Amino acid sequence: MNAIILAGGDKEDGFARRHGVANKALIPINDQAMLDYVFRALSGSRLIETITLVGPATVCAPYASARVAVQPDTGDMMKNCLAAMAFLPQDEKVVVATSDIPMLTTAVVDDYLASLAEKKGDFFYPIISREVNEKLYPGVKRTYATLGGRTYTGGNLLVIDPKVAVELARRLERFIAHRKNILALSAMIGYRFLVKLLMGQLTLPEVEERMSQLLACHCVAVECPYAEIGTDVDKDSDLALARRVLSGA
Repeated sequence: MNAIILAGGDKEDGFARRHGVANKALIPINDQAMLDYVFRALSGSRLIETITLVGPATVCAPYASARVAVQPDTGDMMKNCLAAMAFLPQDEKVVVATSDIPMLTTAVVDDYLASLAEKKGDFFYPIISREVNEKLYPGVKRTYATLGGRTYTGGNLLVIDPKVAVELARRLERFIAHRKNILALSAMIGYRFLVKLLMGQLTLPEVEERMSQLLACHCVAVECPYAEIGTDVDKDSDLALARRVLSGA
């Protein structure tokens, strides 16, 4: 597989500015940039051949090598991903990671990707149970949804077939565009589906089937035991947790 790390900045990112950097990927965690941890985890993987790092030149240039390509930030995460994917082999699935999951390790990357080897699908999305999160990081604050009687959060290590990427991105952009319009979003998703989701009555197979229809590709939700994949850093409490965990305290 090949991998993409999304390290694009946001000029309006107050979280990054509060911590003295212009780009969230550069927020320091125990004297290292947050991006360093993610990059090290992926670059050490036996299952990843090349890495494309997308972001500002000042952030990404130091990582460039024969194995690591650098592409400029377009200012849009979806466009960044598509631009990077266009230069990769279209017959191999691509791992897409954000730069804000610093607890990620090479062992987790290898185990998770190996678990997908026998699975059929175009778009693999990791989900992590509340129990797994709480066991590793007690008290961590995540957004959860109840499916099949269990409560899950999503992860930030996606696997995508490049052949479906353009259409997948187009359809995801429609969801993003309507995310604050509940009526339009409900019409897209389906009112019955949305009500069952909000009431915690959906099962994983139902979610996979409906998302596959909406995104025009075979979507697979992968329950995994790795809280590291689902614990991103986007607020001060997350950063404090990352600094504590990664200091070994």
